[in-house]
Parts: sequence; C-alpha cells; structure tokens
Amino acid sequence: RLLSPHPPRAMGREEAKEQSKEAQRAKEMAAFEKKQAQRDKQWQVGAKDSSSQDDAAAKAAEAAARKAERKAIEDAEGAMGKNTKPKVKDGEKKGLTKAEKAQRAMLAAQALEKAEKEAAAKAKAAKKAGAPAPAAALEEEMTALSVDGEATTSASASASAGT
Repeated sequence: RLLSPHPPRAMGREEAKEQSKEAQRAKEMAAFEKKQAQRDKQWQVGAKDSSSQDDAAAKAAEAAARKAERKAIEDAEGAMGKNTKPKVKDGEKKGLTKAEKAQRAMLAAQALEKAEKEAAAKAKAAKKAGAPAPAAALEEEMTALSVDGEATTSASASASAGT
C-alpha cells in the first residue's frame, strides 16, 4: 500500500449531514416497503375465521345465565329455611289467634245445632202429616247436609228400597 503524504480529504460537515439523512430516509423507506408487503400478503390470505370463538362466547354467556338463574332459585329456597313455607315477617300474623279459633268453633257448633233442630222439626212435621217418617226425613236431611246431590239421591234410594 502506498501512503500518500497528504492526509485523506475529510468531508465537510454539511455533506456528512446530507449523507446521513439520505441513509435514514432509505432505511425508513425499506422498512415501510417491508411492512406494506406483509399487509398486502395478509389481505390476500383473507380475514381470520372467528366463528368458533363467537360460538364459544355464546355458549359461555348461556352457561353464565343458567348459573345465575340456578343461584337465584337456590337463594330463594335458602331464604325460606328448611320448610317450604315462607318466613313470617315481623308484625305479620302467623295464623288464627286463640280467640279467633274459639269464635269459629262456636259458630260451627251453632250452625250444627241449627241444622239438627231443623232436621228434628222436619221429622216431627212428617210424623204429624202421617208420612213414612224415617225414609222421608232421612232423605230430606241428607239433601240439606250434602254437597253432592247425586250421592244423596242414590243413598236415599237405597234407604227407601230397604224400608
């Protein structure tokens, strides 16, 4: 190698800046071109199929809804306690008081006495009229006390046939 007596000529400051900027622009342009090529390649392939992900999300939402509904039912049952009757809130009556029960029992007894007296009065009236007392009185009494008319007539018919 030959050495020259003069040192190599150094570039000027402005020229060095220009070269640096040119190199940077070239580098950025190459990166942009590479990115653009990747994007174009992806567009040619097409979009990713996400239907399986959508199905999985729908199933998860349905499962969450079922769990929430089941929990709500369990909470409602748990609030009731061991029995299925709802809990009595403060200030609400649990049932009939002793006085109310006694009054109902008294009214029921009075209604029964009244029905018995009417049946006895009808039997006496039938005796006085001269009708065959037991069958007619029994039939009238059964119709007065029964709820189902058909059962009464069949019972009275069998009673009449026996006498």
